[in-house]
Amino acid sequence: MNGPAQAHASVRDQVSPEEWQLRCDLAAAHRLVGHFVNADMTYNHISARVPGEPGHFLVKAENLFMEQVTASNLVKYDVEGTQVMASAFRASPAAYNVHAAVLRDRPDIVAVVHTHSPANLAVSAQRHGLLPVTQQAMRFYDRIAYYANKTDDTTRHGAEQIAQAMGEKWTMILENHGALVCGSSLAEAYIYHHFFELACRAQIGALAGGTELIVPAREVCEERAAKFGRIGQYDGKSRDWVASIALADELFPQYKQ
Repeated sequence: MNGPAQAHASVRDQVSPEEWQLRCDLAAAHRLVGHFVNADMTYNHISARVPGEPGHFLVKAENLFMEQVTASNLVKYDVEGTQVMASAFRASPAAYNVHAAVLRDRPDIVAVVHTHSPANLAVSAQRHGLLPVTQQAMRFYDRIAYYANKTDDTTRHGAEQIAQAMGEKWTMILENHGALVCGSSLAEAYIYHHFFELACRAQIGALAGGTELIVPAREVCEERAAKFGRIGQYDGKSRDWVASIALADELFPQYKQ
């Protein structure tokens, strides 16, 4: 099998310009999450719907770290979990089943970020979940679904249980497992995942301090969530995404291969 940078060099010729741009953006998002977050080896992944093909999505190959993703080695699946484009690569069952289930059940979701970071794993093991003790956490106030660790999510059945538990929310804590953060665009899912990760890190640090926490009043949390936790407020023109792509261009120019 070819290495990450050489895999399927002709992919660009096989796809639309819009899909190729998404491939570049999605590869950059993987590199950046790998850069900012202590991701879990090959077991974390980001998916995004293909423009003009709402029943198809791209996701990371199973044998790559996030730091090794390129535009060409992303793999293409349909929302039933079937690989639909020939490739030297394939996704893991956990990747294609979970992302397919969420994207199939929620046509409004365009992108899904799934990670197991030390911080979100720690919060996923705390019965109270994410506490609104920081501005970043208040973005998610009363906006998080929780899923008990009962079934094997690498199977289609387990993934369907996760999708059903998400309901109409856009962020989920999988208890004892990690997080799913979704968006109405790839940029939005990436940005909200970044805020969610910061909130989790801050919570673990605050709890480790051993002193009483300051928890804002409910009305304060609701106001912050309504203002800063809206779906649809981030897209490819958002300053955080533009700055992130510029950083990816500087640090990881090979992501466009």
